Amino acid sequence: MARKKRLIYVEQLLKKIVKIHELKTQDLRVRLIADLERLFQIAKQMAETAENSEDWVRICAFIAQTINSLAKSYDETRFNEQMKELEMLIEQAKKRAGKAQAGTPVA
Repeated sequence: MARKKRLIYVEQLLKKIVKIHELKTQDLRVRLIADLERLFQIAKQMAETAENSEDWVRICAFIAQTINSLAKSYDETRFNEQMKELEMLIEQAKKRAGKAQAGTPVA
């Protein structure tokens, strides 16, 4: 009988752990999406005013894809890869903007 009680306890504990993890993951997804939405709005403003607006339109599209991906599911590895790619896109846009300000045509 003691074994059966331990099995029930293990099952209940496992359910509790899974529920806590799901709640934390959901909260994390909500916060990440909110931050990405703010970033999207800034990138949108840059697309409307910057000389290299095509770079910022591309960044907006990438942010939207990332938000969509997070809304479907949270894959930490995939999210980290997307953030590295977003950093690279922004860095490229900054470099192009610097060249444009220096009088070099943007390619």
